[in-house]
Amino acid sequence: MVNPFTPVDAHGQPVRLFNRANNSAKAIDQLVGICTGILADGEVNENEAVFFAEWVRKHAPAEPVWPFTDILQRVERIFADGVCDAEERGELKDVMEALCGFTEQPVPMAETLSTTLPLCVPAPHPLVFQDKQFVVTGKFAYGARTAVFDAIAALGGQPTDSSPTRATNYVVIGVFASRDWINTSHGRKIEKAVQLREKGVGVNIISEEYWQQFVR
Repeated sequence: MVNPFTPVDAHGQPVRLFNRANNSAKAIDQLVGICTGILADGEVNENEAVFFAEWVRKHAPAEPVWPFTDILQRVERIFADGVCDAEERGELKDVMEALCGFTEQPVPMAETLSTTLPLCVPAPHPLVFQDKQFVVTGKFAYGARTAVFDAIAALGGQPTDSSPTRATNYVVIGVFASRDWINTSHGRKIEKAVQLREKGVGVNIISEEYWQQFVR
């Protein structure tokens, strides 16, 4: 007998969490590949925007996790009136670049700027450090991990690079990330933070740029 709380597939068979995570990773890889192909010429035309939207609509319901949930919401909003104008295609281009880690700005050691897709909007203000737990992930322009930890601790915060938990107050994403960040431990921490946030846990996801405003 299947536990009523165990997720099942379309055929009523239990889905193992490992398989589900593996399927999500494969879907992400495919989506990143699609985005890379579309962005090869540096623009997103109308046909490409429609193809992207149709792919997301077809596959996102089967992968009800970030980033699919956020991307599907964005797609539905853009195509709510049945068209995708130049400004909206530019917005989709930003989403695709975020997924691929693309940037037009030169960055150190061929690394790329990390996506802003899952950041809290609006960002929490002010940023409170005293007795708050900060999960640090990614590479920081501010400096080495020890420098980031020291800056947080100096203001009374509790820095860690462990995976986010219910005790986490802030997840700070370093500005630099590799092109495949979404499938790395860096991306997994962000995914975990988003899942906690969606459950109503008080986790704030912020960028290094925003964090630096309070530590300078």
